[in-house]
Amino acid sequence: MMKKYFYLLALVCATSFFTACSDDDDDNTPKYETITFEGSNWNALIDNPQFGGKMLYGESGSGFTEDNGVYEWTDATTSLHSKINGADYGHGMSWAYWNGGAAVSNYHSTIAEGTSNTQLSIPADLAAHSGSNFLMIYGSIDGYNAPVLDFKDGKAHTMKGLWITNGTYFLNVMANGNGYCAKATSSTQISVVFEGFKADGTTSTGSVKYTVQEGTNSLKNWQYVDLSSLGEISSLKVNYEASGDMKGDYGYNAPAYIAVDDVEIYK
Repeated sequence: MMKKYFYLLALVCATSFFTACSDDDDDNTPKYETITFEGSNWNALIDNPQFGGKMLYGESGSGFTEDNGVYEWTDATTSLHSKINGADYGHGMSWAYWNGGAAVSNYHSTIAEGTSNTQLSIPADLAAHSGSNFLMIYGSIDGYNAPVLDFKDGKAHTMKGLWITNGTYFLNVMANGNGYCAKATSSTQISVVFEGFKADGTTSTGSVKYTVQEGTNSLKNWQYVDLSSLGEISSLKVNYEASGDMKGDYGYNAPAYIAVDDVEIYK
């Protein structure tokens, strides 16, 4: 049977966003755009179900077997762009969210419900930082599935910052553990790492780390991460650094999800 592919490239209208400028009226004050991920075009990028949906995993639920209709979006105002990664496991390329990517979401669940089936959820008692939508970025320190944000216009841009919080899958595992990862202890430490890159994709402009797990204390609210020190970048990779109890033979064991909202990019 011929497979259907869903074309999900969203070139989102500029009217879906607002421009956040400094309160200072001085013309020398740098101005920036804020991507809120709100509006009908962003809503159309929210997959259902959260795990195994056709948008993020293809018609079969096993990934896209060709680079056609792969989950992808571009913000028309800033040119910020994301596409889920592809990987070759020895039987041909496959593109799927499990290879790393940035999915639009508006899902919530209790922490106790936090599993792979609620992988796009933040806590039920926590709203999006603004509006209803946010990104859930997945990917770990394993090189092939580090999620990447880049710019579709091919130019370098300076990111001012963004807001982050943990998803319920991560929070539940930190509290209770699962078959892949032990629960957090007093010695546990996990940081999300945002690293900027030049156009060649290998020259780093620096990195910014933010601790999302300190001992048994998990980040459960929205916190701002200043990315301006990265300077002009062509892409941003999201990875993790973790204490030894959160690592195994194949790298980082904890759920590698971070929710992101209100991404600020200088004009």
